[in-house]
Amino acid sequence: MRENSFRRIRSYDYQKGLTILAFLVVPVLLLITFTYLPALKLFQMSLSKWDGISPDMQFVGFKNYLEVFEDADVWIAVKNNGAYIVAMLVQNVIGLYFAIILSTKMKGKNFFRSVLFMPNILNGIAIAFMFNYLYNYTNSPLNAALKWIGMNPVHWLPENYLINFSLAFIGTWMFTGWCMVVYLAGLQSIPKDVYEAASIDGANFHQMIRYMIIPNIITVFELNLFLGINGALQAYFQPFVLTKGGPYGLSDTFVSKSLAIAFEFSNYGKAAAMAVVMLIIVSIVVGLQRIWLSKGERQI
Repeated sequence: MRENSFRRIRSYDYQKGLTILAFLVVPVLLLITFTYLPALKLFQMSLSKWDGISPDMQFVGFKNYLEVFEDADVWIAVKNNGAYIVAMLVQNVIGLYFAIILSTKMKGKNFFRSVLFMPNILNGIAIAFMFNYLYNYTNSPLNAALKWIGMNPVHWLPENYLINFSLAFIGTWMFTGWCMVVYLAGLQSIPKDVYEAASIDGANFHQMIRYMIIPNIITVFELNLFLGINGALQAYFQPFVLTKGGPYGLSDTFVSKSLAIAFEFSNYGKAAAMAVVMLIIVSIVVGLQRIWLSKGERQI
């Protein structure tokens, strides 16, 4: 009897292990095929000189990386991405605010949730064309409204660094609803007993946010920051549609610059090196973010 039961247990463990392995093989193969192998190919390309047409790649070592770090235009593009990071932080604050307001028992909250999330499901290029019309100095309805109240029209796309904030605002308008939905999911995971206990203890609105809500959704906050930083550093469609990186590269982002180097100047090796540098930058920023949030969580 004991021997038969032992065999059944071994057979069950074998079948269980085989099932787990079968479920893991497909996603692991997909991950290797579409993530790790292209990443290795990208790194190989970054060490080569290639015009995108020639069948052969000329190995140049780290020359492409030196060109990236010595190119002033690349660092201007990196600085331009800073405006998108600022806009991302603003969008998280606004998204959290709306999530807190719309997690209450207010009337019509589902309607307002839908309205706020609607821009996220629209096509980014279509949204960029819409803002291109709004930012038009001559025909802009915004400037028409300013003239109607007796004010002078505004250059919404000025020829200075502020142009990047105008472009970054498009992402803020588009993705605030997404942040709100993610924060709503985190807020709904907090037990109602916690809210009731805080109310009984006499906590006001700001105290509940600081000492109860934020500590309980710190992982959600970290997720939104990770996605937001990743999106801010990879911003592309806004300058591509509205400014083409101009004037004089003032609105170029890191991604738009790397794509221009690849497809306009046929320097795929340097563009690949820029992609690797972007990967390193994102990894460093995310690592610093995790350290900062973990310290803040311990202090809270």
